[in-house]
Amino acid sequence: MKGITAQTLLSGTLKKFRDRVFMKIEGSEMTYGELDQRSNVLANAMANLGYGKGDKVIMILPNSMEIAILCLGLIKAGVTMTSLNIWLSEREISYILKDSGVRAVFVDPAFYDLVQKARGELPHIEHVIALGGDCPEGFISYRQFLSGADATDLPLRAAPEDEFLISYTGGTTGTPKGVIQTQSSVYFNLLSHCLELNTSHDEKLLLMTPLSHAAGLLMLLGMIKGATMVVEKKFDPFRALDLIESEKITTVFAVPTMIYVFLDILKQKKSDMSSIRQITYGAAPISEKRLAEALEVFGPVFNQAYGLTECPSMITVFPVADHLKALRDPSLLQSCGRPALMCQLRILNESGNDVPAGKVGEITVWAPYLMKGYLNKPDETAHAFTEEGWLRTSDMGRMDDNGYIYIVDRKKDMIISGGMNVYSIEVEEVIQRHAKVRQVSVIGIPDEHWGEAVTAIIVPAGECSEEGILDFCKDKMAKYMEPKKVIFRENLPLTAVLKVDKVALRAGFWSDKGRSVN
Repeated sequence: MKGITAQTLLSGTLKKFRDRVFMKIEGSEMTYGELDQRSNVLANAMANLGYGKGDKVIMILPNSMEIAILCLGLIKAGVTMTSLNIWLSEREISYILKDSGVRAVFVDPAFYDLVQKARGELPHIEHVIALGGDCPEGFISYRQFLSGADATDLPLRAAPEDEFLISYTGGTTGTPKGVIQTQSSVYFNLLSHCLELNTSHDEKLLLMTPLSHAAGLLMLLGMIKGATMVVEKKFDPFRALDLIESEKITTVFAVPTMIYVFLDILKQKKSDMSSIRQITYGAAPISEKRLAEALEVFGPVFNQAYGLTECPSMITVFPVADHLKALRDPSLLQSCGRPALMCQLRILNESGNDVPAGKVGEITVWAPYLMKGYLNKPDETAHAFTEEGWLRTSDMGRMDDNGYIYIVDRKKDMIISGGMNVYSIEVEEVIQRHAKVRQVSVIGIPDEHWGEAVTAIIVPAGECSEEGILDFCKDKMAKYMEPKKVIFRENLPLTAVLKVDKVALRAGFWSDKGRSVN
């Protein structure tokens, strides 16, 4: 296993493609060679402060060239790194700073006050490096931190079992959990992405979601191929469409809500999308109706990937060929695909036994890129794995006779109404077919008779009534699954990674109950 590390894989690619453009952002660009030199300086600066194997370092930065330089520099330094999504709440960021046990924090000016406040209670934070603005007292300016460091290559000494990355799960169901990935697990995860996604050497990737999340993984994938990353600090759909046209973008990474926005704009605005070879989407289920519409607008360019922070982004894949097959069999559009080549998958019942094809159970997986465990949470780590070392995903799904996987709900999102299990995604898929429904999320709300009443929260796309929605649902699903109530909203709350925030949706209905089930 010598050399099976993310460190060697990613460091080598910088020299191989040194003359190519690595990143474009806000009118500036940086080559692979420049990234190699600047990340070397950063790695040496870390070494000058005494950082190396086993030390934890955290970044709280928006999408920028600096986050890429830091990422590669920390990889070369051999430390364990964490990159925080700046859209997280102050409570979540403060918790992660405490839980992670980091020695150093690289921080954007927008978070100086938060880090300053937290630092007083966290003696394990030895260095805070300020990237921009006036450097607060007790912090080190980025310029000062880099001074005295040269651009020579550091020896690459990471071992496969070294802790490489700690990624925090979304904290919408409680406190975030730190997911530990090793050097070898990230190495194999990147290889799995290379196997499953058609990323070429001349690729131009448009990344608009936080590089601290799944977009960062695609950045590393693109790096292995020598691709160019066109990065935006935030999602602006009109600017994104202009960039696709002007930069001749070949690959777009999006979550379903972003695809929906593109489709709505393109009904009114003409844009040249002919350069796009693939649109990779994931992070949340996509509407069957809107995906069919997207295939008409963009053509056969879609790849879907399903994964978890605990098994990053590549449990199943639904490639372009399957999307074409779905044009003949639309029911396939409800699938998230079949297991990735490097991933094994089983559907288990509560007793841990495999269920027959077509029956719902918990999706359970094994891959060489499973997490090592949860940081500081041995009990939760033990619960996450079966005795054989397979990961329990907490996603409920079924497998058809051809091996396609259909996710029906998160285990915790299952609604128990009148003693029957209702999987909200199955109800959402039906309602989303209604011509006047732009977006829908289904939750259970407290009810004296049903325990939990199946409730549809809808963002309408036109004139729409509760009675009309209820009539539409009749005969399209089992009676016990039909919504008991329909509520209309102007928008749905989103998490930091642009998933519908069902916890926030439920909060108004359950806040006085002391729990979120009946």
